[in-house]
Amino acid sequence: MDPLSFALSMFLKNPEMSASVAKTAAAPAVVDVGKMKASFADLSMGILQCYHKTARYQLADVVQTPWPRQGQYSADKSAVIKIQFTGMSNTKYEMLVAVMRQEEKFRTVVISDSAMVPYNKKCQLENWS
Repeated sequence: MDPLSFALSMFLKNPEMSASVAKTAAAPAVVDVGKMKASFADLSMGILQCYHKTARYQLADVVQTPWPRQGQYSADKSAVIKIQFTGMSNTKYEMLVAVMRQEEKFRTVVISDSAMVPYNKKCQLENWS
């Protein structure tokens, strides 16, 4: 039996387990903001972890600086980064995220996301951290 069929049969046999797994997967990830300041890779991985807890980071690049809408958020500086990642099925996805700084705090805004599973809108980075 292939892994997907096996997992589906387990969830159908044990609905309590599937509710627990869904609740855990939907819970927002806790991000170490201090660690994210260490490097661009740590920042990108932290952002991805916050929005897509089960995704695997591949690559990130800065695609624009500054972000033209940074004034809406009273940000001092900003950049748009493209994060490439794979999902649980090894399918490749990418998301564009605006990263903004205001004094010593920062926040993010998802501009676009190609993943089939919606990004977690309860990510702590959606607010100034």
